[in-house]
Amino acid sequence: MLKHSGELAALLTAVFWTITALAFEAASKKIGSLIVNLLRLLVGFVFLSIFAWFYRGYLLPVDATARTWMILVISGLIGFTFGDLCLFQSFVVIGARISMLLMALAPPITALLSWMILGKQ
Repeated sequence: MLKHSGELAALLTAVFWTITALAFEAASKKIGSLIVNLLRLLVGFVFLSIFAWFYRGYLLPVDATARTWMILVISGLIGFTFGDLCLFQSFVVIGARISMLLMALAPPITALLSWMILGKQ
């Protein structure tokens, strides 16, 4: 077992996150951010459905309640559709490097705003 396996995993995660952002930037500039987002969602849906089929025996979570489906749909629309569409458009407008820098600043900005607005410590 590696002595620094956690550090190696963190470093590889950062490397692959960078490669992914640069690849999505290039693709978004060539064919458009909406098309890239829709293709990514379609490919992800297919792979997750195949995984669910082998792991659970269902392509979709048909055993979920109506409330769970509603939460899944709303979460998917907000996060995967709207959020990622804005991210891919930011790749086109300001580039992947600045977009990822702004995303990395989200936790400290959230902490600062919660301290200023909500009085959290």
